[in-house]
Amino acid sequence: MHVQSLTGLSSDTMQSPRWLVTNGDTTVGPVHTELLLRGYMGGRIPEHCWVREVRWGAWRPLDRIREIGSLKRRLARDKTPLNLREAGQELPATRDVGELLTWALQLAALALDANAGLLHRYRAPLDMPVTSAVFGVPAEKLGEVVSRSDPSYLLALRGKSLCGSPRLGTAERLLAERLQHDAPLASVSMTPIMASGKLVAMLELGRTDHAFRVDDADDLTELAARVALRLG
Repeated sequence: MHVQSLTGLSSDTMQSPRWLVTNGDTTVGPVHTELLLRGYMGGRIPEHCWVREVRWGAWRPLDRIREIGSLKRRLARDKTPLNLREAGQELPATRDVGELLTWALQLAALALDANAGLLHRYRAPLDMPVTSAVFGVPAEKLGEVVSRSDPSYLLALRGKSLCGSPRLGTAERLLAERLQHDAPLASVSMTPIMASGKLVAMLELGRTDHAFRVDDADDLTELAARVALRLG
């Protein structure tokens, strides 16, 4: 197993703990506690990894991190697998739109075992979606603007989703190219987030191993609706 890059997904303040994670070969971070826990729950951070808070001078085994230990005890009691419908109920109570949308991306990516993800937020005065959060793709993607002629964007403007193999058509192929993962993607998805009938954001995910299921697409639509209610 490998440690997926998790950087750039949290909007918490700098005062909160920030963690570095290593599997011995690759180090990722810093990430905030919420994302560390999500990474563990989603299987992105294997048991053999070591962790340290950025201010510490030494690494510790994953199970010696207090927050991880508490989470493992709770999971042992509940024995409830993480799924996107449950995760969608844990969106943060925040007035910050960027933070809420960033959480939506990380929840969706981890719960659906995605390898790559992008969150494009509709920005003024460009009046176009701008890449505002990433998961498993280069941070250099941040700030890029989605083309007005992009097929996924045209679907999103109409409130339509996209889900399928990059071999199915132009929209899927271009979406896979934008996700820019280091391994071929077997399946991609795009879900618009609409509020008051207007496009607020586009949530895009990719998987390398197997296709997204129909119920995955349904769960993403429900998550988008929850986010829209918060924005409303």
